[in-house]
Amino acid sequence: MTINSYMAAMVRDDGALAPADLIAGFEQCADDLRAAVAGMTPEQILARPVLGKWSTLELVTHVADTDIYFTDRIERTIALDRPLLIGVDERPYPARLNYQAFDFAEELVLFTTLRRRTARILRLQPAEAWVRTAVHTETGLVTLRQLVLQATRHARHHLPFIAEKRAALAAQS
Repeated sequence: MTINSYMAAMVRDDGALAPADLIAGFEQCADDLRAAVAGMTPEQILARPVLGKWSTLELVTHVADTDIYFTDRIERTIALDRPLLIGVDERPYPARLNYQAFDFAEELVLFTTLRRRTARILRLQPAEAWVRTAVHTETGLVTLRQLVLQATRHARHHLPFIAEKRAALAAQS
């Protein structure tokens, strides 16, 4: 899947979900991420059991780091008229920021806090806010609904990779 087709799939919206359902799914990601890593040892969190893939720490840090951008995009789309949203190249961040040295518990708290706070902001919005738009440098015109869907899908996209790491670690034992 190319980056453009991936991004298109991430913002696809058939309009079927009500705002309350969008918010619930968005916020649920924090609990889902915590459940996915529950019981992992510090060694397992740092391990890279799948060749060429991030450690669980790097993955969780990426999800938390990326949520900073999602939070900003959502807030700016609510507060400003058609703000410009800059795409992010995630590839240099893990090495240049040294994700492997980050604090795992802190990253989980950061992600959870961002999700809870943003969900609270979303609950305060009137119905017309959900069709507010922004211009994204990679996907073009996007609505608030699409941004919330993208943030939700991004977190969910990474959950199977944690399961893959856990399975690889179990196979090595």
